[in-house]
Amino acid sequence: MRKRPPQLADRLISIRTWPWWLQVLAVYFLVRLFDVVLFLYVGSIEGGSYWNHPNPNYFDFLNVWDVEWFGKIYAHGYPAVIPIDELGQVKQNAWAFLPAFPYSVKAFSLLTGLSWKFAAPALSTIFGAAFSLVGYRLFQTKLNSKTALWAIILVNLSAAAPVLQTGYAESLGLLLIALVLYFWLADRFALTLLALAALAFARPGLAAFALAFAAVWLIRFFRSRMGLDAFSVIDAVKLAGLSIAALALNFAWPALAAVVTGRQDAYVATELAWRSAFPFGGGGLTPLAPWFSSAEYFIGGVAGIATVIAAIIGAGLVFAIPAVRRLGLELNLWVASYFVYLFLFFFPQSSLVRILLPSFVLFGALAQRTETWTTKRKAILIAGMALLQLAWLLTCWMYVPPDFSPP
Repeated sequence: MRKRPPQLADRLISIRTWPWWLQVLAVYFLVRLFDVVLFLYVGSIEGGSYWNHPNPNYFDFLNVWDVEWFGKIYAHGYPAVIPIDELGQVKQNAWAFLPAFPYSVKAFSLLTGLSWKFAAPALSTIFGAAFSLVGYRLFQTKLNSKTALWAIILVNLSAAAPVLQTGYAESLGLLLIALVLYFWLADRFALTLLALAALAFARPGLAAFALAFAAVWLIRFFRSRMGLDAFSVIDAVKLAGLSIAALALNFAWPALAAVVTGRQDAYVATELAWRSAFPFGGGGLTPLAPWFSSAEYFIGGVAGIATVIAAIIGAGLVFAIPAVRRLGLELNLWVASYFVYLFLFFFPQSSLVRILLPSFVLFGALAQRTETWTTKRKAILIAGMALLQLAWLLTCWMYVPPDFSPP
């Protein structure tokens, strides 16, 4: 008697028996392949840009926006002298971009013989795969395996996730953030410190981790005084050490920039150069001022102020959602601290969608809320998220002069 050919349902069941890492990688590369199609489509309708001729091919289309800056670092390193314009203002320059990603690509190029154009997106895609694996293990500390896999699918389908296969530093940054969080929850103190040290040269914002560690220390201390938590001296010392280390590492790159250039504010002045054309210089480093400066520029008047206030309230209400609270104290306080960091210093514009990627753990809450949905409802959710990816590429990645919506 001839065996019937395997049906789709049988194949899906067999996929669930695969090792966890193979399931994660299958999901990851399937979404990346879908995003290749999106990039090809958007590239096919793009006109000429600052970087490319009309209708660029896939790899040309990936090497735009800030990828150019990382490429300059890859090729030439950092300037020893901060460039100044005719008015004495600091000009945009490479010091705004941290070195871990472009120098990793440099090493990858030496191993593979690939040029920046191909090596940067290739290595970024590899880092993204590693992030998905670590992210899955991180979600597994709070969710069952099925829900953790669903959470990783949602992370990879998020609006700005196509950046994970471009020459941006997001893949590496997210991998290191996931490693810090995973090692922290696993109580691996030395590995947490090591991941923090690497992160300090991959993306800015370690002050958010310093705040998160300190906040957990305070809450656990007061809980222990109330008899609600067993907070040992060793636990207290570890958390205090992590907070101090993260705060010190937050200034490592600015300090190196100052030493190399001989200018104390080399990094900060360079970062602010991107805001100089906006009202009040983009708010400078005055806490919350960048948000009101942005609101004045993009919205204006009372409506702009109301939008900022609504954003702050909305961010706070996220933590009232039961599924978010079930992610645990540490992950909640990491996201809360990152939100505080952004509200204090970030100048919001179109890149906000990408900048919010480090709060990816919130997809663990969405996964909890939607994991029991029917296949049809999940398919609708996936289709909606795919459309958001297309919208992000059309709005932020595709260049339509004059373009003020960078990714």
